[in-house]
Amino acid sequence: MSTDRLYRIEGIVIRRRDQGDADRVLTLCAPSGKVEVIVKGARKTRSRKAGHVELFTRSHFVVSRVKNSWDIVSQAEMVDAHQVLRSDLLRGTYARYAVELLDRFFAQGEGGRALCELLDHTLTWLCEDDDLDLVARFYEQQLLGLAGFRPELYACVGEHSGRVSLALEEAAEAGTPYGFDPERGGALCRACFAERSPKQGIVPLSPEGLGFLQACQRGPYSRLRGQPIATALHDEAERVMQHYITYHLERSVRSSAFLRQLKREKGVSA
Repeated sequence: MSTDRLYRIEGIVIRRRDQGDADRVLTLCAPSGKVEVIVKGARKTRSRKAGHVELFTRSHFVVSRVKNSWDIVSQAEMVDAHQVLRSDLLRGTYARYAVELLDRFFAQGEGGRALCELLDHTLTWLCEDDDLDLVARFYEQQLLGLAGFRPELYACVGEHSGRVSLALEEAAEAGTPYGFDPERGGALCRACFAERSPKQGIVPLSPEGLGFLQACQRGPYSRLRGQPIATALHDEAERVMQHYITYHLERSVRSSAFLRQLKREKGVSA
């Protein structure tokens, strides 16, 4: 970032909060990392910046550097509004989950261009695609990888260190599940799961569920897009990943509970 008093930055608004009588503090996901800036007068009805600093909006900003305080946005120009995420409650709740997950795993100054591009693509897919759960599961795997919490889905993380993926067909025929241990950071082979399953925190993972999470981790999204995914498979993958994410954050993601409630009310898989 330039040391000049004025600098330009492009970012996605992932959080907003009111400050004072009329100002608004924005948290941006930018190529330089996660950053906070303040927009003076953003809550005034005649503010010319208001429409450019909405939640989920990607915008160009001209920012004034301020010592020992938030840098001040002097100009804002919208690049992509992601408008449907503010008019469709279900799609918007998926988007809130995505930005909350980013906010929890990345501190101020952390992130980078790959993270910013991942979020931008994800918000676009949430605007356009029908299988919103697929978008969420793909996003989780990619974000966790960027955050340094990529779950191990190919090699057993238990005492038996064999290649998990090699036994998929055999396990499917036997009807025996794998396991998932968030403490050890990934999947357990059938033998380890059978030995350790009574331990609290280890959950079963079907061969199909493991294969689905592997596909989300491998990517790209274009390879998965449009493929029919069974409701039960979505539900299993969601349970496993929420278990893993909650363990590492040491708290649940608030928007995920509301999302599950909303899906139940709308008759979507939950």
